[in-house]
Amino acid sequence: MMVLDARDPEGTRCEAIEKHIAKDCPHKHLVFVLNKCDLVPVKVTAAWVRHLCKTRPTLAFRANMQNPFGKGNLINLLRQFQVLHKDRKTITASVVGYPNVGSESMERDLQ
Repeated sequence: MMVLDARDPEGTRCEAIEKHIAKDCPHKHLVFVLNKCDLVPVKVTAAWVRHLCKTRPTLAFRANMQNPFGKGNLINLLRQFQVLHKDRKTITASVVGYPNVGSESMERDLQ
């Protein structure tokens, strides 16, 4: 999961990781998680999700202990990956992102 800041999704994408996964790890799935979606208008978040979905599966998310948003969708997506790889007992998910995009908060909320 690559965490992107909803205020600047393109500026918080790490193309090196995207290229590495596409070239060297084609068996792995990369998902964009558009975090801090509560800091931009809903129309802006929806437009970014539509745009980013053309490249990778994309979810809107708000990492917040009291009022998280998108956690259920993310867990459902991970369950779909588990069904896709039913030959394995478990799947491993990694959270990556530039500093201050909310990757640590998101990781904490998912535990």
